[in-house]
Amino acid sequence: MGWIVLLIVIGLIVWGFIALMRNDEKNAKQPIIVRNATVVDKRVQWSEGSSLKFYYLTCEFEDLEREEVSVPEKKYGLFVVGDEVKVTKQGDWVQAERILKRSDQNEPHI
Repeated sequence: MGWIVLLIVIGLIVWGFIALMRNDEKNAKQPIIVRNATVVDKRVQWSEGSSLKFYYLTCEFEDLEREEVSVPEKKYGLFVVGDEVKVTKQGDWVQAERILKRSDQNEPHI
């Protein structure tokens, strides 16, 4: 009886690995789309009683379309509303990067 449970667990692990590889292969075949946007909102989602949190930016593109982009916790605090970002998509993979602007060197620093 114990070996049946072991076979089921191993089968589920192998099935999950194959599904992950297929998804990565599908994403790799998709075109890479890069668009500039502005961060218009930020939010954190978590369930009560759980320590698992998800971090999101709401980005508004030049055509006024909005999309929520998931970001890692370590990068979440680096974004503020109003930041210009570069959003890169390939399949269901999405990444947001801040666009750093250099200030004019003749401006007084406060």
